[in-house]
Amino acid sequence: MNHALRNAALIFEHVNLNEVEADEVRVEGFETNDILDPKIWDEENQMRSDVRQRLLEVADNFVDGLPIKIDVEDIKLTGSLATYGWSKFSDVDLHLVVDFSEVDDDEELVRDYFNAKKSLWNLKHEIYVYGYEIEIYVENVDDKHTAQGIYSIEDDAWIKEPKREEFEIDVDEVQKKAASIMSQIDQIELTAAEDPVEAESMAERMKEKLRKMRQAGLDSKKGIYSVKNIAFKVLRRNGYLGKLSDVKTQSYDRVMSLSGIE
Repeated sequence: MNHALRNAALIFEHVNLNEVEADEVRVEGFETNDILDPKIWDEENQMRSDVRQRLLEVADNFVDGLPIKIDVEDIKLTGSLATYGWSKFSDVDLHLVVDFSEVDDDEELVRDYFNAKKSLWNLKHEIYVYGYEIEIYVENVDDKHTAQGIYSIEDDAWIKEPKREEFEIDVDEVQKKAASIMSQIDQIELTAAEDPVEAESMAERMKEKLRKMRQAGLDSKKGIYSVKNIAFKVLRRNGYLGKLSDVKTQSYDRVMSLSGIE
């Protein structure tokens, strides 16, 4: 039996018969609130001074910890806390704006560098602002945004002030799409036990599929309220994006390990 057929046989043998049912998928925390979160904003929709001061301090500490000197052009808050769609699942999305071209001519290399640095920082620290965890990002000055609300913490002013919009999420379609992907990720996890090489490849393809799915949703007419974007958020909240990353990493580690001498 050739390699491809053997892999197919192994995968079929360990098919996950207990697929995730759509009605088992929790879809919550996507309601529209009447006001911006009072833990972050005052009655005039300006950022509370204690919140602003702490976020500026965190941003400065992150920059001071870098081995290179950079000029930060702006420090921004975006994400659900900068909209009327905030919930208990929200994070403080703290964005540092940097001109990548001033760091190095290879802007993709600079992006990879900052992605690595922010990932290490986010893994190392658990800093909360009134119950919301801070997540740091470094973005290029030319990066485009589909965000509803963007606030300049540096200037203490709205770049894009959010509007309160009533929207209706197609919960059934979100559940179906999320359940299908959850089942596929569960299957990748099962495959990893028998064939880590194939599982790593499957995990990489799934990550790319999810990236494209979310971007297609954001680019669609419904944008952040699209089925594809909401399904992506549901996968993250239910721990499936973390599971996918863990399977990929663990599969790679198994492939590269020498376990004994025959």
